[in-house]
Amino acid sequence: MSKDDVVAAIKEMTVLELSELVKTLEETFGVSAAAPM
Repeated sequence: MSKDDVVAAIKEMTVLELSELVKTLEETFGVSAAAPM
């Protein structure tokens, strides 16, 4: 899977799906997507 494939898949997702994807990535890698204040 290339970067272009990933971008194409993300483009097809709904906002809810993207939110769930971010949450899953945060849990998988133990990170937070929140911007530092």
